[in-house]
Amino acid sequence: MADNELVAFRERWNQELKSRKEENPLVCASSSSSGDDPGQLGHKDLNKSCDTLKQKESSCTEDERSGGNAAAEAGQPQYVSIAHSLLDGRTSPLLDRIQQEKMRRKRQYHNMTNMCSVSRQQQMQPQRKVKKEEELVDQLIQDLNEVNDIPFFDVELPYELAMKIFEFLNCTELGRCAQVSRAWRVLAEDGVLWFRMCQREGYHQDASVSSSPCWKSTLRDCRNSYRAVCSNWKNRVGCVRQLQFELGKILCNVSSCDSFVLAGYTSGDVRLWNTLHWDLTSSYLKTNSLSANTHPRPHVSHVQVNSTVAAASYEDGCVDLWSTETGGEPIHHYQSPGRIQAFGLSLDSPVLVSATGTKVRLDSADDYGHWRTVCETMLPKTVESLTLVPNRTDQSPLVVLAAGEDIYLLNPQEEQPRTLHSVYGHPVTCLDASNTLSAFGVKRTGWAMHDGGNK
Repeated sequence: MADNELVAFRERWNQELKSRKEENPLVCASSSSSGDDPGQLGHKDLNKSCDTLKQKESSCTEDERSGGNAAAEAGQPQYVSIAHSLLDGRTSPLLDRIQQEKMRRKRQYHNMTNMCSVSRQQQMQPQRKVKKEEELVDQLIQDLNEVNDIPFFDVELPYELAMKIFEFLNCTELGRCAQVSRAWRVLAEDGVLWFRMCQREGYHQDASVSSSPCWKSTLRDCRNSYRAVCSNWKNRVGCVRQLQFELGKILCNVSSCDSFVLAGYTSGDVRLWNTLHWDLTSSYLKTNSLSANTHPRPHVSHVQVNSTVAAASYEDGCVDLWSTETGGEPIHHYQSPGRIQAFGLSLDSPVLVSATGTKVRLDSADDYGHWRTVCETMLPKTVESLTLVPNRTDQSPLVVLAAGEDIYLLNPQEEQPRTLHSVYGHPVTCLDASNTLSAFGVKRTGWAMHDGGNK
């Protein structure tokens, strides 16, 4: 390249650098003052500057390749060093400037955005206040809904449905569920769950949900009492209480039901105790006028008691019936022609049956509490034992009787007793009955049996 051309190239390059310094190199002044989006303008200017730099680099590369030695001898000005860096591929000064310009435009954009948001907040402040009140109402409604909703992980179930699920759990599982969360603890300690569990285990069958303030503690107490009873029974630990009436009187017969204890003596006296009140004396049960005027008074032969009435029979065939609530005078009385061999009182209904020889008499109380004779019948043999079929409150009473080798079923609605068992030479020794079954023991005798004893 000629010397004149090199000088001309240097002058043009120097003038171009001065002009770009005045116009803020890499960015056009006109574009920075425009009202367009700063982010978009920054991208456009950077693209333009990069294109310009690429064009200059190509032109400078061709010229400097021919006259690079002359420029090295001329004292190395700034534009020559930039030209050399462009020729060698070192563009770090330009990249630093580009990064600085990007940061500046980004700050400018954020400042403008913040100013717009502040002005918009001032305009929307009344609307936000109304919206905040609406949000508070929605939050209140949501809180009220959460009272009846139990969160099961990511699903919300109604309280009643969650209660149905928890009914299948035992005590240990309910205790573990109570440790999951507060909502589960409220559900696991619900009184209805523990009330039903208490009844499933056989405690407080006649109680209601409102009978106990805390059924969880009630069930715990019942279980502790049951364990204590089992432990005392195995270890032969117990407490003996004496219900002593009079010294010198002989106890003839005794019966108990629930908390009542009934005793009859050879003196003709009948006494009733309530074991729930040990500090009280026995209730005095007066005899009928016929037995009271007899000297000496007849001995008591049988006594029976349930939760509502107490009954006693005497050696002269008299039968007295008292109320366990009032005591005092008998509420029902009748006289049999002879000594009573068998005597029975239903445990769950006001039904009384007695047998004198072969004659059987059945008395019952109506809805008004008036006692009357329901049935009288005769059997072929002397009645030795009898029992009333339980759980017949709303039905006709049934009596199972043992007479010699025969077992009979007495139903007041039938004309004659029905024979349940009859085997010659096998006398009945004991008898019991349930709502659907009858059990008895027999003495094995006769030519067909090679081994004696009871069965």
